[in-house]
Amino acid sequence: MLINFTDPMFSNRVLGFENLVDRLERISNESQTGYPPYNIYKDGLNFQIEVALAGIEKKDIDIELCDGALTIKHDGPKDTSENSETLHKGIAKRAFKLKFTLAEDLEVLGATLKNGLLTIDMERVVPDHKKPRVIEVK
Repeated sequence: MLINFTDPMFSNRVLGFENLVDRLERISNESQTGYPPYNIYKDGLNFQIEVALAGIEKKDIDIELCDGALTIKHDGPKDTSENSETLHKGIAKRAFKLKFTLAEDLEVLGATLKNGLLTIDMERVVPDHKKPRVIEVK
């Protein structure tokens, strides 16, 4: 089912959610191929994205956070000439672009590449006015 966010029902009756509607439109227009494989973990307020990048060096990976979208990109192999004949090619090093839409209160802490796994650590930062508090009855 496709949702038309330009429908007057959304624009006339939903106020203050323009950023959310823009994000939903962006998500509905993106197509993902499933490559490279990735895992997403959650532990309390901490999140982690783990991407399998066998044979890809960190200098060949671009990670960008812009307007609530985290993009991980690789342009593919730089050198296409091979000195030897390939008998089997099972490790993909092809170009890819992964996009993750992040909540506004999610902060990216950093990224590491170790043993072919790219790990991006994130934390949900809850503002003081949204934290639970005890109301004293007088």
